[in-house]
Amino acid sequence: MNAKPLTLSAAAVYLTGLLVGYYMDSDFDFSLSEANPPVAMMDNAKSKLFCSIAGNNISVALINIGGGFSLGAISLLNTFYNGVVLGYALSVAGDNFSFALIIRHLLPHAIEIVAIVLSGSLGFYLGLYLLKKIILGRSHQFDFEKFLILSATTLVILLLAAVLEVYVSFSG
Repeated sequence: MNAKPLTLSAAAVYLTGLLVGYYMDSDFDFSLSEANPPVAMMDNAKSKLFCSIAGNNISVALINIGGGFSLGAISLLNTFYNGVVLGYALSVAGDNFSFALIIRHLLPHAIEIVAIVLSGSLGFYLGLYLLKKIILGRSHQFDFEKFLILSATTLVILLLAAVLEVYVSFSG
């Protein structure tokens, strides 16, 4: 399994989505008093907040990986969509908040990007395998061990990202 071209492809899809989201027209206007996380979120116990964030992050990765069964189409769309969301958030935040505040609250999310791109590349790999094996009838070896290792790595990164979000992003 040569993950490099697939990972570069997933990164290009994510970056394209990020640029599309960033240049979308934004009609939102926030005051700096709204820069803090919602009070309801802060009232949640850290463990409950961690489970919520980790569950959301892991669902994104599982959609990307399982998207390989659509020959990678769902992986592509989900990776692109997640890029659009971040690009749009950066655009809106850039219009309303200081650079330092944006970095402080969004930097812990950066590790998620690595996991989203990696899970997207795994979905592309599975999709490419299925395309070659089932549709084109070519004999192709599936590197199951490397696939599982990279999938587990993705999940570990996402758990770490959830810890960073709860204890860095949402800390006063």
